[in-house]
Parts: sequence; structure tokens; C-alpha cells
Amino acid sequence: MSTTIQSVTHDDAVSGVGRELPDAHVLEDKTLSWMRMSRNSVLFVLMLGVLMITVFANRPLWPTDLWDHVNYGDWMLSHGRFPATEPLLTLAEGVPIVGSAWLSQLGLAALFSSQGYAGLQCVYGLLAVLPLGVVAWGGLRRSGSTVFGFVALFACMALNWQQMLVVRPQLIGVLFFSVVVTWLLAARTWHRAGWVLLPAMFAVWANCHGSFVVGLMAMTVAGLAHAITISARTKSLPAGITNQRFVRLFLITQLCAVAALMNPGGLAAFAEVFRVGRHPNIDSMFEWSPLTLRMRQGQMAALLGLLLVVVLRWSPRRLRLDEVMLLVCTGGMTLWSSRMINWLAPVMALTLAGHGAAAWRQIRGKIREHTMTQGAGLWTAVNVGLCWVCFAFTSYGVQLVHGRSVSDTRAVSSQTPVSAAKFLNGLESLPDGLAFCSAEWAGYLQRFGPAEFRPMVNLHVHVIPEEIWNHHQRLSTGPADWEGLTETYGMNLVVTDRSRHERFIQKLRRSEDWVKIFEDVQTVIFERNDPTHQFPVTSKSQDHTVGASYHDRRTL
Repeated sequence: MSTTIQSVTHDDAVSGVGRELPDAHVLEDKTLSWMRMSRNSVLFVLMLGVLMITVFANRPLWPTDLWDHVNYGDWMLSHGRFPATEPLLTLAEGVPIVGSAWLSQLGLAALFSSQGYAGLQCVYGLLAVLPLGVVAWGGLRRSGSTVFGFVALFACMALNWQQMLVVRPQLIGVLFFSVVVTWLLAARTWHRAGWVLLPAMFAVWANCHGSFVVGLMAMTVAGLAHAITISARTKSLPAGITNQRFVRLFLITQLCAVAALMNPGGLAAFAEVFRVGRHPNIDSMFEWSPLTLRMRQGQMAALLGLLLVVVLRWSPRRLRLDEVMLLVCTGGMTLWSSRMINWLAPVMALTLAGHGAAAWRQIRGKIREHTMTQGAGLWTAVNVGLCWVCFAFTSYGVQLVHGRSVSDTRAVSSQTPVSAAKFLNGLESLPDGLAFCSAEWAGYLQRFGPAEFRPMVNLHVHVIPEEIWNHHQRLSTGPADWEGLTETYGMNLVVTDRSRHERFIQKLRRSEDWVKIFEDVQTVIFERNDPTHQFPVTSKSQDHTVGASYHDRRTL
């Protein structure tokens, strides 16, 4: 017996002849299971990245009362403590405050001090797209369709569009509320980690924004709805309240409520949420007014509501009681105050996606199709790469990679009084006493104007005495007794907005007691000829004004 050994030449070895490569399809995926993403997720990450680049993360910061929150956070950084009373407004000195947003204010101040405008823009972009990503995931889970996952994303964005443009701590609340609603309506299994993660989220939420109460309300409503459903189905009340899902929801809601007590105000944080909503000064705020069809967001809500009615007419899917109760609760809150559309948007989007997919399949005569593909580490790596590419195109990415900071004129909206702040900084000194300016401008002028600038009010209207706020509102319209009001409050400086104070500007121009010292297309600034009227300032109120260390960090 002979054996013939075929020799492998150098050319064969290079070309791969004589050896077999392993099949890539049978290679073991070493990625942790919870980190594996599906092929469909790439489409959603790509869409969210495009939205972040083109819409949110490079958008000028608006509204100007963002700087009120930065000022409060900066005060805490400077003093190393949480203020027990109003720290920035002389006329509200001594008014107790319950800072339900202190952690987000501290974060905004620290972020701006270290990363500048671009850092704020980037975080704003993330807080805008992350809730959309959560709702899109929930829509995909409920519908089993990638298309209707995008329906949920765009429905949520369309309904909540105007609120998403506002850079405020409420964006953190919208993110956390989207997580809660998606968990209630789209999650199919319960993970043990939820016993820790959900209470931890509420502990953070209660220190970032007062909307944590709405999250607790949604969990309570969902639990009651499930108990009622089981009780009606079994015709037994004990069966409803002993059902495993109801008991779990009841217990986790209690844990989250206890976790929310971990804030500086404790139980007072709950009462503060309702007190702010009933404060008389809120009535003058347009964004707190009831939702009407004259508003764009009211028209969008009506359109999506009508679409949902049509979808429910064709959907073979059973309309769950928790969906109905959550829609009724959040819809009623939105009719009472248009700002509450934040909480209606994710509920309506998830309901529309789930029933829309069922109605579409009913019309086409197809059975339910699950398009949730199996996760793989490859798609996780692709998504990470997409996130980095999208981040590189944001103003913050350009700042980190190329060292080019965004200018103040491009970083803030056109409604920001940039030129007024620069002019005031150029004065040798400001006249003593309080200054009149728009409440929306107060935070920016305090942050970037002279250290001695003391506005009459800012947009934290719930800490301002009602009479003072009413006087400020009246001065904005140029009333007949405007001279008496300015003398009463010892005002020697008036910073007016051409678009809001036209009548007031006309009266100041005609007065012999006031002289114009600055004017451009946005602002007109007046100073009293004989600044003898001064508001009495105590040593305590001086301590509550913005300190020198605070203004040393300004970037102008």
C-alpha cells in the first residue's frame, strides 16, 4: 500500500487552496445578550441620528428662560448648598422654594461652565431624541412592524413638536414618562431588575422635574385598569385585586413613590407640583392655557385623535382599558393646559401604532407578522458607529474633535438679548435700584450682564408675589400710571423689547424724566435722568444676588 501526499505550492497557499475557512454563520457571538441589537434597530438609530443633527443638537438654544435654570444651578455651585428661599430676586426675597428641578439646574450650570453652549445643545438634542427612540421601540413591540414603529415615532414627534423645541428640565420628565408608558403598554415580560431600576429612576426624576407625579399617576391608572378588567372578566373583585400583574404594579408604584421622597423637599415636593399648577400667576402664561383648535398643537391633536378613531374602527385588536384610561387622563390634562400635551403624546403614539398595524393587516387580509429579528453583536457595533458619526456632526462633536467652539450669536435664538447684555457690560456702572425687563430676558441678562443688574421678575413666576407679578405685567403694556409704578419700585433702568413693549417705549420716549441710552432692531434701553429713586437693599438681599464668582465665569 502506498500513500501519495499532494504537495501544496506557495501559490496554492496564498490562494487558499488546501485549507478550509470557518463558516462565519456558525461563529459564536460573544456579545452579552442584553447588548445585542436587531437589524431593524439600525434604521431607527439612523433616523434618530439624522433628527439630532438636522433638527435638535445644532439648533439655537430657546427659550431665553433657560438661563433662569442655569442661574439657579450656578448659585448652588457657588454657595455649595440648596437655597431654602428665593436667591436671585430681591422682590421675592424670603419666599420659600421647593426645588423639584434642582438636580437638572445644577447639571445645566455645570455643563455650561465646563462645555459651553455646544454642551447644552448636545444634551438638549439627546433629551429630544431619546424619548422618540423609546416610543419607537414601544411601537415596534406593540405592532410587530418596523413601519408602525416609525408611525409611533413620528406621531409622538408631531404631537409634541412645539414642546420639544423648549430647552427646559421638562425634557427629562418627558424621557422618564416615555419609559414608564412604554413599559406599561408594550413590555411583555417582567424583569427582576425593574424592582431596582424603576424606583431609582423615580428618585432621579423627583429631583429633576415635578412631572414625576404624572409618572406615578400613569402607573396607578394602569394598575386600576388591569384590576377592573380581571374583575369584570371573572365577575370577582378578589380575583382582580389578587391578580399577579395588579399586585406587582401596586407594589412597584409604592416603591417608586417612596423613592420620589428622596428629594430636598420630601413630601412637600408632591404638594408643590399641585401648588404651582394652581398659582394665580400661571394664568398669565400662554403655554399654560387650555388647548384649543387655534393652536397648532391643538390642530395636530385633533388630527391624530380623528385618525385614532378611524383606526380603532377597523382594528380587530381589543382596546385595552389601560389604553382608554391613560388616553382619557392625559387627554383631559391637555385640554386643561396645553403644556400637558407632553404626557398625551407617547400614550397616543403607542396606541395608534398598535391598533394601526392591526387595522392595516385586517384590511389587507394578512395575519400578524412579527418582524422583531434576532439580535446580534454585529448590529450593536453598527449602531455604535452610527452614533459616533452622528455625534461628530453636532456642534459639540466639532468642538471636541476640531476645537471650534460655537459663537454666542449662533448658539442662542434670535430672541435672546445678546446686544443688550453686551451694551450693559460696556457701561462704567449701572444706576442703582431695580431694572425693568421682560421676564423672559431676566435670566440671560443676569447671567451675561453686569453683576449689579437686578431684574424686577424672572419666569419662576410661582415664587413671585402676585401683586408684583401683576405690576410687571401692567408695566409691559405701558399703563397710565407707569411713572408711579417705576417710582414705587425704585427703577432707574428699563430694558424694553420692541416686539412686546411698544406702548411702554412710546411713553418713555415722550417722558422728560427718561433718556434713551441704547437702541437697535430688538432692544431699546432707557435710563432715568435723575436716578434718585432707589429700592432699599439690605445686606441679606445683597447676599442673595448673583455673586462676583458667578459672573467671573461668564463667557462674553
